[in-house]
Amino acid sequence: MNARIYLSVFILLLSFTVVAQQQNPDQDERFATVFGNQQDDLGGYVSLGFGNTIINDNNALFGQFRLAARLGHSFSIGVAGAGFSDWLYGLNHDRPDLSPDGYFIEGGYGGLLLEPVFAPNFPVHLSFPVLIGAGGVAFSEETEEYDWEDFEYETGHFVLASDAYFVIEPGIELEFNLSRYIRMGAGISYRFTNAINIEGSREYLLNGLSGSVNLKLGVF
Repeated sequence: MNARIYLSVFILLLSFTVVAQQQNPDQDERFATVFGNQQDDLGGYVSLGFGNTIINDNNALFGQFRLAARLGHSFSIGVAGAGFSDWLYGLNHDRPDLSPDGYFIEGGYGGLLLEPVFAPNFPVHLSFPVLIGAGGVAFSEETEEYDWEDFEYETGHFVLASDAYFVIEPGIELEFNLSRYIRMGAGISYRFTNAINIEGSREYLLNGLSGSVNLKLGVF
């Protein structure tokens, strides 16, 4: 996925939300789901998501976890974490001095989650999650070792280089209130980090877009 695809998804999400709100002009202040209206002031949720992200200008698998308390329907605060790996897309071969045979990029990050929600009373609405925290990244190569107990070769990853970083990741998500306790979302985000120190040079190789879908379970 490239920047144009992510931008198209963003425009689609925004347009869909505007249309959904215009089709509900008489909606009251109660919390609305696909199956009816309910009302509560406090709650919380746990969320799991997966998708695709851009690392070093290449695609990588992306997974995320959130645990948050909801203060009213319009704001949530909690913790969030994410992990990424480009192993599914094959080896990188742009750093022969680091690994002549190619390498993978893997890592993760986590921290504080702040999530304002726009028009939460509508069954389809927007949220704006922001993650502020830190993480680590590793450049690794695939290795094979013979297991004398099982009499077979086992593959693993040997870390060639690693570094820590600070991260801020704002995003926008289109959410569907499926029921009082289930919410599904899809969105995009952009990860900003400080420069990563690899092979004596400093590069912003972790800055990039992410696209994901998630499922939230809790009291909304």
